[in-house]
Amino acid sequence: MYDVIVIGAGPAGYEIASLLGEGGKSVCLIEKDEEHLGGTCLNWGCIPAKNFLESAIYTKKASYFKECGVDFTLNSFDMEKLKSNSCRLICDTKTGIFKKLKKAKVEIKYGLASFVDENSIQVGDEIIEASEFIIATGSNHREHPLMKIDKDKIISSKEVFTLDKLPESILIVGGGAIGCEFATFFHSLGVKTHIAEFTPKLLPIEDDDMGKTIKREFERSGIKVDVKANIIEYEVLEDGVQVTLDLGKKQEVLKFDKVLISIGRVPNTNELNLGKANVASDNGFVEVDSNLQSETNKKVYAIGDVIRSPALAHVAYYEAKRVANKILNHEALPQKAIFPSVTFCSPQVASIGESEYSLKEQGVKFKTKKVFFKTSAKAKIKGDDSGFIKIIYDEEAETILGAGIVGNEATELIHQFLVVINAKLTLKDLSKMIFAHPTLSESTLEVFWH
Repeated sequence: MYDVIVIGAGPAGYEIASLLGEGGKSVCLIEKDEEHLGGTCLNWGCIPAKNFLESAIYTKKASYFKECGVDFTLNSFDMEKLKSNSCRLICDTKTGIFKKLKKAKVEIKYGLASFVDENSIQVGDEIIEASEFIIATGSNHREHPLMKIDKDKIISSKEVFTLDKLPESILIVGGGAIGCEFATFFHSLGVKTHIAEFTPKLLPIEDDDMGKTIKREFERSGIKVDVKANIIEYEVLEDGVQVTLDLGKKQEVLKFDKVLISIGRVPNTNELNLGKANVASDNGFVEVDSNLQSETNKKVYAIGDVIRSPALAHVAYYEAKRVANKILNHEALPQKAIFPSVTFCSPQVASIGESEYSLKEQGVKFKTKKVFFKTSAKAKIKGDDSGFIKIIYDEEAETILGAGIVGNEATELIHQFLVVINAKLTLKDLSKMIFAHPTLSESTLEVFWH
């Protein structure tokens, strides 16, 4: 019998297994197979996607740096080399995870896990018991209500990493973070790219000005964007997919080599037999209390994409630390913590803290300030001066409540505001600081001054 059984070895699972093992608990970590260790994030998500993007954006900047005297010609793009490089990156990272788990004396078992009762689970032919359980089985792509993925002409983000060659054209259904990132990847490499987003804007979780800016920059670069777009009919042909888009005032019939479905994620809990462990769920999401314990079985915790918190690896890491601290009787971490949302498209998008929308909903009085990267020498040096930095602050106390960035290195710059908001610094406090010149960071300082 183990102290703790962790089901799922993605970021949430391997993190909490390591923390509990280091804390002296006997821990068993269960994953489908060795290939899945590291979860979607490592194998078919965050890590390979950002590696793909880094290579693609390098080619996007070629025309600007040619003007700076760097004259090179991109004759082709080798997908096999990119896949091979991503595979090495995944393997290197996975080796680090194995070492971390081994050091923490975590036992790993492979196979599908399902609850037998409140005290035990079955893995293959084996039934194992524990005092406490952690559900960290992650999520999978959401199925489109009409278009069915065939992994050939109609694909999910997972199949992008197995493409043998780039298509000539692609329709990306869904303009959230994943859709926008893959739009950048394909377009940067010369693929005719079209986004169809059902809601009125790209990046629906972000403020309107950020979504509008990304739409404008995408369209300026040559990406076709339709919002309030709905697929009402499609046909798989020998040489592609024909799609009928309802755009409200009109309908368009278009043909693409491939269609990428990117409309969100759903929790992986169907095979767990949660009912046998008296674990309540809603549409696959485990119902948890403020301690991330099952509302109906306090021996069971759930973290990561299987609960209704943002499906982000860094949020999953934090939830793992919260639960580990509770089980180990360490200092409790706050239930609520601010965290950045980041999208690695081009230009990048990031936000943190309260949004304009959320503050209006709460009836909080606030003001905003904005500085555009057009005034930044460093942004121009880097070949892209699009976008802006925006702060949202309390009208009376002048403390920073939230921030949003569209532009160069937004996903790095946003962390300055993580410190600012947590420290409750005011505009007056921040205006006394000195940032280096020329840097992108000094635009952050400029927004405090003006």
